[in-house]
Amino acid sequence: MTDAKSPSDVLAGKVVDRLICAGLLRSEKRDALVSKIASGTLKSEDWRLEIELSAAKGEAS
Repeated sequence: MTDAKSPSDVLAGKVVDRLICAGLLRSEKRDALVSKIASGTLKSEDWRLEIELSAAKGEAS
């Protein structure tokens, strides 16, 4: 078996990494977010919650 990632996984990983660097997403949720984005199951409410939680975390630091 191979661990080759699908194009969706690769793209989702790049997007999430950039959003983490920008402070918009939490790094500890990276793998879960990549999986949800790649599978198309991340909803608008999920995006909003993740961004709000990341902002709150940034303010607490």
